[in-house]
Amino acid sequence: MLLNYLYSHFLEESAFAETCGIPLHDLLSLMNRRIFPAPSYIYESNSRSVSFVSDFDEDATYRFHLRGHEAWFDAIRLFGFEKEERARRYFFSRYETAKQTFLTSELGRKLAEIVPDVPEQFNSSHADMTWENFLKGVYGVCTRDGQPESVFLKQAGVMFIEELTSTGPGSLATPELRLLAQAVTLLDRVESEFAPHEALHASRQRCIVDVQSKFLDKAAA
Repeated sequence: MLLNYLYSHFLEESAFAETCGIPLHDLLSLMNRRIFPAPSYIYESNSRSVSFVSDFDEDATYRFHLRGHEAWFDAIRLFGFEKEERARRYFFSRYETAKQTFLTSELGRKLAEIVPDVPEQFNSSHADMTWENFLKGVYGVCTRDGQPESVFLKQAGVMFIEELTSTGPGSLATPELRLLAQAVTLLDRVESEFAPHEALHASRQRCIVDVQSKFLDKAAA
């Protein structure tokens, strides 16, 4: 059920502001100044509650923030970000560190050898898109914690997996299948479960569930 999912992984906006220890209008100001991401889900309620005591009709809008984004607020408070450019520089300092760490790792180097065009896609246009999506709350939907490191690993995982599987099942040699399995495991660690109505259409289905059943289970068999 959608509400169960939202309340398990997210906080309604007023509760999120309270958790951060700031008034709601201050949180809204951070979003307006493009320092803090927008809510990842907006839930419009037109509902009715029936109980022994009283019936209740409600028409309201709820805005849900990823619980993990509290860590981004902590960084804003720690470093005193007042303008977007400083917040963006901090985001990409962490993002770039995650990128270099991954691409110099054994898995990252081997994946880049097989599909060298993926690292080249992390250019300035990609950075602009990443920052805009971060501010829109997109990575609160598709990553577990919404942090810059997870954002990079989610992007890289999807991109490498899509490239590796683009030629279809049966096209990969055993060493490539091993790399594919490691990339799927990496993506599984950082990518969210997605809301019930999104699951079948999300990258988790395409890049983890489908890849495991079409490529990896058959290889294991």
